[in-house]
Amino acid sequence: MAKKRDEIEGKHLPTKRQLSRHRREERIQRITYIVGITFIAAVVAFCGYLIWNFQVKPFRQPAIKINDVTYDMNYYLKSLALYSRNQDPSQVSTIANNVVDYIEYNQAMKKYAADFGITASKDEIDTLLENQGLADNQPNRDGAEATLLQQKLIQNHFDKEVPASVEQVDTQALFAESQETADKARAKAAAGDNFTALVVDYDLEPLTRDVGGNLGWLPKDFAYLLLGSLGNSSLKDIPFTLQAGEVSQPVFDGTVTKSLGYWVVQVTETDPTKGNHVRGILTGSRHDAEAIREKIVAGDNFTELVAAYSQDFNSASIGGEIGWTTEATIANRIVLGLALPLSVGEVSQPGADSNVTTAGGFWVVKAVDRDDNRALDKNTRQGLANGLFNNWINTKMKDDKVETVMTDQQKSWAIDLVVKGQG
Repeated sequence: MAKKRDEIEGKHLPTKRQLSRHRREERIQRITYIVGITFIAAVVAFCGYLIWNFQVKPFRQPAIKINDVTYDMNYYLKSLALYSRNQDPSQVSTIANNVVDYIEYNQAMKKYAADFGITASKDEIDTLLENQGLADNQPNRDGAEATLLQQKLIQNHFDKEVPASVEQVDTQALFAESQETADKARAKAAAGDNFTALVVDYDLEPLTRDVGGNLGWLPKDFAYLLLGSLGNSSLKDIPFTLQAGEVSQPVFDGTVTKSLGYWVVQVTETDPTKGNHVRGILTGSRHDAEAIREKIVAGDNFTELVAAYSQDFNSASIGGEIGWTTEATIANRIVLGLALPLSVGEVSQPGADSNVTTAGGFWVVKAVDRDDNRALDKNTRQGLANGLFNNWINTKMKDDKVETVMTDQQKSWAIDLVVKGQG
């Protein structure tokens, strides 16, 4: 018992002071640990915030809405990269304005091709992506699918709507500003004058001028598909009313526009500091301008003439009023030149202005030759099938609801990323 007691007594128990210091050290260690963990957690959270805010969030922001589908910036960015691929970096900003149309088109193709039972398989899409060297992401897949669906629709449906042969007319045409000039052009064409030379002298329509009036063989019921911007004009029908060698009488067409108009202006008052106050009427031909000038001089109501004839929509909405000759409102130098010499009440002679666009004129059409059952060559057939397809898909898309949600800043950010990626 004595030995055991000695062993117990030989152990040194901590004093209260030592215990207090030990507990304080433990508390300090716990605090240090907690502070360290908290700091690490804060750093991780901050890094996560930076990653989210600068590398994740910008890509997940909504960019566009088409019908009931929202596409985020990541989708828009990848689409921009797809459609600007192999393009000069300077063109990326221009392409960026059209990407929404491409996405809309892809959506429409997937939706409406199904009406014909036409689809594209996963394997077909994968193969096209591989052949084109494109990454496997959703925008690229959607674009590839739309391409495949378009090819199948044209080949399996629209190509079959184009006949192997059809009535055709080898056509020449020009578009004159007035009945008077059209009569002159027609008389010369009927007398055998060179039609291309007549185009140079009389034609005001860009498409026909560019080809010297030679439109080639136009197929009946399909001519509108080959006439581009003139597809809705009278030109699609006139050739098929003519016999070979015949020249049409002038045919008025109010749907065609031209870069020419004629002003008639009148001064209503003068002021020592402001100059002349001017009102005017813009017509589509010199003949119309001369006739309107006679009406004004005869005392016809100017405002009523403006409402009936003027093609300058800005001044027409306010009764033809243009402004004072010393003010910046008259930026048109033709109008200004006509107005300056006039006294109060005077009416100018017609003044030609090639910087305006007016509608209306007269077609003169010649049927160089015709064939009631001429075969359509391969390229023409392809063009007609493509035209039928384009008309169909455009009709389907005309009621789409498209909303651009992204800001100009976001679009610029996307453009910069794509351009850097090209570098």
